[in-house]
Amino acid sequence: MTTLMLVKKTSFTVASLATTMLLSICTPVRAFMFGTTGIQFDEDTNIKFTFNQSYSRYQSSLWVAQAESANNGYTNVARLFEETQPSDNGSANNWEATFGNAVTSDNGSITQTFTFLKDQIYALLLWSDTGSDKPREYVSSSTFMNSTLWWTPETQFRRDECGVEGCQLAVFGDFMLNPNSSDSFTNINGGKGPEQFSSLTMAQLANGTQISFDDFDNAQPGTDLDFEDFTVSAQLVPEPVPEPVTVFGTMVGIGALAAARRKKKRGQ
Repeated sequence: MTTLMLVKKTSFTVASLATTMLLSICTPVRAFMFGTTGIQFDEDTNIKFTFNQSYSRYQSSLWVAQAESANNGYTNVARLFEETQPSDNGSANNWEATFGNAVTSDNGSITQTFTFLKDQIYALLLWSDTGSDKPREYVSSSTFMNSTLWWTPETQFRRDECGVEGCQLAVFGDFMLNPNSSDSFTNINGGKGPEQFSSLTMAQLANGTQISFDDFDNAQPGTDLDFEDFTVSAQLVPEPVPEPVTVFGTMVGIGALAAARRKKKRGQ
């Protein structure tokens, strides 16, 4: 094989390898779940949450909870947002609570980033203070958290009122909400019910999407919930990747150096 042919073959091999590397970098494949079945990633993943709106007479806070071993319980690991009072101004504008008035966060930012650790199971919990005559309740983004096997540790309040194990109290995706309308969630979304907004794809997370809760005010079987009581947006925080030109140039440079050394060795 001539030196020219060797250089061409080496360059082609390096270019193919670089192309393969670029494709693997630019199109990562992940197995994950994010929805009513829970939240889980196969590698540490950062998700950015932004507060959107709250329309409820209850005072709420949104937490990330992590399942304990064998699903025997859960631990609240991070508070994302909290209401310091039920609304900005009593029942005005359907009990609206806005950030900076009735809503805040531990660091005062409307955007919070949480790192979901590899292979751990999480859920989003909305705690709602319903007043002195009722215990402090929660609603969850995960059906397994809505079962009677789960409870609030302070009061042992169980979710029997839900009627059936796993009633859906959160929706995910590109749905529509209208707090000024008495129409049902299904009608507002053109006939699509909550069950059609039960999980997110990685593409939706990458582009940014929304998550919204019903605060269990009237969560009874057969009742159409409005899912407008507490809404946030969620977006995947992209991982830094090497510049494609840099990767390709480095690989070509390595290939050229190897070919030059072979040529020098043959000359000697």
